[in-house]
Amino acid sequence: MATILQLPAWFGAIIAMLIAIAVSVLPFGIVRRQLTDDLPTKARDVAETVAIRVGTVHGLILALVFAEAQSAHTNLQQEVSKEISTIEHIALQLDQWNGPEEDTLRTRLAVYVRAVLQKEWQASDRPQGSREASRAYNDLDIGILNLKAETPQQESLRGRMIMNMDNLQDHRKARLALLHRGIPGLFWWMALAGFVITVGFFLVFPATALHIAVLSVYGAYTGLTLYFILALSHPYAGPAAIDTSPYGMVLEEELKTP
Repeated sequence: MATILQLPAWFGAIIAMLIAIAVSVLPFGIVRRQLTDDLPTKARDVAETVAIRVGTVHGLILALVFAEAQSAHTNLQQEVSKEISTIEHIALQLDQWNGPEEDTLRTRLAVYVRAVLQKEWQASDRPQGSREASRAYNDLDIGILNLKAETPQQESLRGRMIMNMDNLQDHRKARLALLHRGIPGLFWWMALAGFVITVGFFLVFPATALHIAVLSVYGAYTGLTLYFILALSHPYAGPAAIDTSPYGMVLEEELKTP
């Protein structure tokens, strides 16, 4: 399903809409030709009432899941910003340390950032993150804990770096939790079932050009909504991918690594 996210956003959205239109209009046009138009008015009224209620519930489900996916995506962006900000604080404090341990710790911090960038921003079966990033974090944490402060300034810097390392771990855990949150498979079943049921109620109406046009608009909008929900639930790829360039900027500018 996520293969469609590899396409350009505009093309993927069009494909999703065309598929939804085809799924709704083609069965309607084929099946409706086999049915008589002489349906009782009362039957059509009942079907229309039920269709409105089912469509309302279906629309509400899509709206709630879309809002949840958007909220998770926004929270993930915020956690990425906080993580990068914390890394920058640690890099600045290492610059101010003025001790022989500085270069080693800066290298360890660069290894962590590179592991996050290369190993954790992809579809993975490890919600706890990559082993390389965890190892790099532990090495950096131990190195900072083992620092020997010789001046009041170094003592203050050491305390702030320890606090920032704790914050970095919290932001990483939150980022990983949001990155692998996804959308439950049950939602997709309910979304598709609601779509099919709502389309099915159109069978009580004649296959006129107006009814086909209305059904096409409904199918296109539903397909577009499902496409964007899918995109928001895959923040490591596709049109809603989180921008990871700040990690690279930290490596190039703050840590001065090639």
